[in-house]
Amino acid sequence: MADPVWGEIELALGQIAALPHNVVRLKSKGLTPSDEVASKLREIKSGLLGAPRREPFVGPKMFLRVVGAGNRAYSGEWWFDAEVLAALDDAYARIPLEQDDLNQVVRDMLRELLAISHEWNSITEIWELRLPAGERLVGYGGIGSPQQLFANLPLTEKGNRMLVGRARQYFFPVKNPLWVEKIRNLV
Repeated sequence: MADPVWGEIELALGQIAALPHNVVRLKSKGLTPSDEVASKLREIKSGLLGAPRREPFVGPKMFLRVVGAGNRAYSGEWWFDAEVLAALDDAYARIPLEQDDLNQVVRDMLRELLAISHEWNSITEIWELRLPAGERLVGYGGIGSPQQLFANLPLTEKGNRMLVGRARQYFFPVKNPLWVEKIRNLV
């Protein structure tokens, strides 16, 4: 018997892809809603170790997302616990670093912990999803799987290596964009 969480995710993704504006967007790219669902399912499967777990949240709760120029902040699906950044900030608070150096260290550590390839994201900003008190949000969480530092290069070429991953990450197919705002620049 198939894991019911995958069926739930597939159903949610199918409903989103079938919305009229998404059908038009996909058609302009020569894709169908089914193509989009299959692509998103592959993305989730490659991004998490094992099957995701359905996780309902009730606010107040805060999640973070790192973005670069080519990434979506408001509609981005991948988020992580704010405690990951808080732990990094605490770990480096006692080290006298210039702000630019501190930003670089935070970017590098987030890239490592979240296993975010350079091709996917330049990590220049941190955005917050603040779930208000009493509001509900369903996500699908799991431990991030290792990914290549440079997705399109062999591992031995030009310093390419595997990023550790291992931070807990959440895939939110739908969220209220009014709960999302930029909280920090990293450049």
